Amino acid sequence: MIPDRPDLAAALAAPPLTNLVRAGGEMFNWSDRTGPRNALLGHLVAESSGPGRTVLIAGPHPAELVAALAAGGAEVTWALRSLADAERAAGAHPAITVVSGAFGKIDLTPGYDLVVATDGVRRLNSAEGEQLSTGELLDRLAGALRPGGTLILMHDNQLGVHHTVRLDPGSRFRDDAAWHPDEADAGPPSRAHLTAHLTGAGLAIDAAYAAFPEPGAPAVLVGGDALGDVGSPSRPWLATVLAQAYTTAFRGRPVLSDPRKLIGRALRAGAEDTVAGGWLVVARAPGAGDRPRHRHDVLVGDVNGVYAVGADGPRMLAPTEESYEIHGLRRVEVIQPVAGYQWEERLLELCAAADVRGLRQEIARYESWLGAGPVAGPEALADFSGIGVTGDGPVVLSARWEPAEPLPADLVLVRTLWQFAVRLITWGRPHPWPITASAADLAAILVGMAGRSLTDEELRSAIDLQVAIDGAEFGLDQAGLQAQRLALLAVRPGTAPVDVAGYHELTEALWRQRYEAGHLLAMMEWNEQMIQSRDAALSRMDWELQLLRRGWGARGIMLAKRAYKKVKK
Repeated sequence: MIPDRPDLAAALAAPPLTNLVRAGGEMFNWSDRTGPRNALLGHLVAESSGPGRTVLIAGPHPAELVAALAAGGAEVTWALRSLADAERAAGAHPAITVVSGAFGKIDLTPGYDLVVATDGVRRLNSAEGEQLSTGELLDRLAGALRPGGTLILMHDNQLGVHHTVRLDPGSRFRDDAAWHPDEADAGPPSRAHLTAHLTGAGLAIDAAYAAFPEPGAPAVLVGGDALGDVGSPSRPWLATVLAQAYTTAFRGRPVLSDPRKLIGRALRAGAEDTVAGGWLVVARAPGAGDRPRHRHDVLVGDVNGVYAVGADGPRMLAPTEESYEIHGLRRVEVIQPVAGYQWEERLLELCAAADVRGLRQEIARYESWLGAGPVAGPEALADFSGIGVTGDGPVVLSARWEPAEPLPADLVLVRTLWQFAVRLITWGRPHPWPITASAADLAAILVGMAGRSLTDEELRSAIDLQVAIDGAEFGLDQAGLQAQRLALLAVRPGTAPVDVAGYHELTEALWRQRYEAGHLLAMMEWNEQMIQSRDAALSRMDWELQLLRRGWGARGIMLAKRAYKKVKK
């Protein structure tokens, strides 16, 4: 984006920036936008940093991340191609050395203990300087390390789901950050190629993760034995966590298709590495002072902290913030990668097979799991997609909220079944009751299978609870809460998903609406034909009655007519 017109008087009165170095090839009328600090990337960078270590930040990164490194006692150098961004960073962080210019012109001697390039390498080249290839940029990053130094690099996957579902026309011409000098030079095409290139540059690979959902803001990192292992017992939990991550990242964004469906199919095929948003590599230059290796299979991060999941189970790596309450809900973090299957997948299979008996058994099992008394903890808010079924019974796989006060079991049951009904309708999944007027009608059928009746008050309370969950999860204001409530009340056959509405899902919803409209028109035409037929029969009967009332002659004619019909038969 083009920066605002500078205030010349203020610029002349401002003190000189002694911590700004212009290396040449700066981009003047330019600015690279960056998002907020990512908890997962921030933890990995902080884990490799420390007091007295020299750190090179290559490319645009969140200012909070750079400031945190400097506050931790590290000697930080920040390389930016935009002169306006460099001046702004130098003024805001006087303890940091900011270098502006093309990355190929920056002096990287005598080397650094830590090189951070979690924005990738594509925004290191400058339009005002020599265009280095991706391989040359990777070599420069690797060569900037001192013996024993660490490189943390994120590389964008051009086949990633975030690129596949993107629906943002004109972004390349509208956003500065979308400009790249050579689209054909995308760099290593896979995680294996990336690690092989860095190994060829003399580095040892400590860890290589597939990042989801997007390289700029990863929420889940999968590596080690968990990547591509379709037989892993934690696979259902991983599917739940990735679905939550993509819901949060793509809520309200225009997309071609729902990314949760694509990543779900990739998980079942063991191909999540191929369609990941990017690949995060932690590499090390051989030498004295080697840092400990990263041995985590899965890393999960959000605003509250970072968690690692391995063979020994989940454990917290970074301390969480103090729990807080909003809309009557309390923030928690539940991670239980247990062996079993996802309950929602089982219910969807039963619905597709029209197995009403099996559905009734599963719903009765869920009702028994909830119990008769008030339900507390994450179980009260977990839907079927976040519950796994193990040999020891159901267990919550992943949850982010729990009620501040226990909720009635009836309310929890109605909310979960209604939410499943919404999923069936908005996702266009087959079920035994295709002719239903709304999600409320389908929810009433499901609640009836539990031997209960559904009242309007119970349904309203269930929807209000779901609105409170959405409001807490996505930070909705009063207008957003009201809009979400109206959208949930209006769910009926032909309604697109209310969270991530992709073009494919909108087209599918339009087809269902046309199908329903065509079905209604056919029923109207049939009803009109039946009405016309009955009107004609009633007219003949009325004529006969009127004729019979006129006298004996008319009666004789009618008797003769009936006799003729009998003889003819």
